[in-house]
Amino acid sequence: MEKCIYIFGLLLCYCAAYSQDSTEIKFSEEQDTLVQQRFIDRYENVFMTKVPTRHMIKLSLNFVPNSLFAVDNNALQTTSYGLGYEYKISPSFSVGTDILINGAWGSSIGFAGALDGNIYGRWYYDMRHRINKGINVNNFTGNYVAIVAGKRWGKLEVDYQFSTIGIEFGLQRRFLNNGRIEFAIGASYQQYSKGHYPVQLGYGVHKAADFVIASRTSMGLAFGDWKRNKNVKICEVLRCDENVHQQWKLLWPKLYLSSQFIQSTLGLAFERKFGSSPISVNAQVLTDYMRIASRGPAPYPKIVSNDVQVWPSLQLRYYLDQKQAMRNGKGGQNLSGLYIGPHSDFVFYQSETIYGVGRPKRHLGLGVAAGFQQTLFRKAYVDISVSASRNLLSTQPEVKRLLASFRAGFGITL
Repeated sequence: MEKCIYIFGLLLCYCAAYSQDSTEIKFSEEQDTLVQQRFIDRYENVFMTKVPTRHMIKLSLNFVPNSLFAVDNNALQTTSYGLGYEYKISPSFSVGTDILINGAWGSSIGFAGALDGNIYGRWYYDMRHRINKGINVNNFTGNYVAIVAGKRWGKLEVDYQFSTIGIEFGLQRRFLNNGRIEFAIGASYQQYSKGHYPVQLGYGVHKAADFVIASRTSMGLAFGDWKRNKNVKICEVLRCDENVHQQWKLLWPKLYLSSQFIQSTLGLAFERKFGSSPISVNAQVLTDYMRIASRGPAPYPKIVSNDVQVWPSLQLRYYLDQKQAMRNGKGGQNLSGLYIGPHSDFVFYQSETIYGVGRPKRHLGLGVAAGFQQTLFRKAYVDISVSASRNLLSTQPEVKRLLASFRAGFGITL
């Protein structure tokens, strides 16, 4: 019996040991069924870099240097209104045309202004590289080099016209469904038609052609064959949900440089809100400079003249729609929207040209201003305003006491 029990115990131990050795553990891998996701970033959402298009119609405001007129920006403006069309013939090349007009009513000559017609061909030199990297598709958002040819017809005291051809470097950005902005600087050859010179070429200047370097800024609406985005993230552009209590603003510089004529415009401003109210104070200064250097035929000497205008102003702005926008959840406590308020300014004007005849050299004014300001892309702004002030200083009998100004400016926030 003891032997049977012993043999039975050995069999149980053997079975247990065999069972452990026969256990199998298998490992396997299965392919993940989730497709790798690509997150659309804020840049391509705003600037439509992934939206293809080949046709674009442009309606725009163009901020250009005051290349033909006096430093008298309340009468003759440097803002042109444009209509254009651009067509992509390949991912890297496009052709286009535009028509620009600007002007205002002078005190004695009626309407004075200019009409420009241009044609151009553009090479978007980095477009194909951006497409290959998956950053872009075939559209008009990119950097370019262009050949530009044009004709200008103008009216001041006398009619004038000239032709131009040159090269331009610039960048163009489409944003949201119908926005467009463009910066450019170019070098060109200009030639005036015989007998059709502006007034600045009327005294001692007989050089009818010149090389020019000039800046250009354009912004406005664009319409084309692209698919509209129904979920527009407009607050990514307008900063409508952010609280902005103060900001420095630099007016985008305007420059016109040639051997005969130099004109430049610079501006700087600072604006600050009063607490959480829709009221702010805006202090700014604008400077304009013009230089004419001319030499007539012998024995006429070289004539050099300078015009300088410095125009500081102080405004108390009340933003009309800010409280309503906050209640509707469409805005925050910022420095954007329609505004109105009291306005004061001081104008210092020094002239060595015929443009200074009859103009007061000083103006200390008090009046009212209204306008619209909008911050864009976190670092840019546009400010369109109209103001009028009555001169508190004694003036000449023939000089009007009221100084009115319309301004449309684009710049960056610091």
